[in-house]
Amino acid sequence: MPYCSVCKIETDYEYDIALSNGDYLHYSCIILLQMQKHEIETALQRQKSQLMLSLFVPDEGVEQDVASAETESEDLRAKLEKVKSVLTGIYDHLPCWPPDWEERKRRVIRQNGSLCSSCGKEQDGYLVHDIPVFEGGTNELENLTLICATCYRSVYREADMFGSFTLKPSQSEFAEQVSEIQSAIDSDQRIRFDYKKPKAKRWMTRVVVPERFLNIPNNRESGETLCVEGFCELRQDTRVFALERMQGLEVVED
Repeated sequence: MPYCSVCKIETDYEYDIALSNGDYLHYSCIILLQMQKHEIETALQRQKSQLMLSLFVPDEGVEQDVASAETESEDLRAKLEKVKSVLTGIYDHLPCWPPDWEERKRRVIRQNGSLCSSCGKEQDGYLVHDIPVFEGGTNELENLTLICATCYRSVYREADMFGSFTLKPSQSEFAEQVSEIQSAIDSDQRIRFDYKKPKAKRWMTRVVVPERFLNIPNNRESGETLCVEGFCELRQDTRVFALERMQGLEVVED
């Protein structure tokens, strides 16, 4: 059994988080870290308010109180940086969009400006992965890039607003799967299948509420990967699954 990279206790393959760097993590551990971050930030804000107030309230011991409060604030900031560093390392390898996605977008803009990586125009756009997460990509800054709305729509082609989807000749082998998934989408049903990620050693059963099909360009070779996007009951989040990595597909009869 793998061990959690935070608490070093065994994890459960089925219910805990498998990071893209090969590490594992308890859901409870990431929640505790997020709670610690929030508590430290709250304490720092309270310290800041008290320091501001002490400057306007005459007191013989005010200088000593200010010095003590500043020392405590330094300790809190050091603890906060440590927790944030651990969380950033975890978020880098989450198999989904991380909670600090907007902060990562701001960092990419600070480093590279607001230029679209596709057309070169400077405008607000989407932050996307160079190598998709489901193909082994990470959320690290070097794998993130900005793309404008126009280029985004031309690159990330999807089903039209009425839900129809046309297979390309190269995707004909997935015709039966597409038919079953489209039926589940139309009937608001779930699908069950075994799924294996690129670096995974074993298959895992997933139950998903499918929402739409996506043709996502391959970054390592020419062509596109046919995927389905939907709510994964195991991960309790919206995920994207490549049809070529699915087997044993069936529609779940409620």
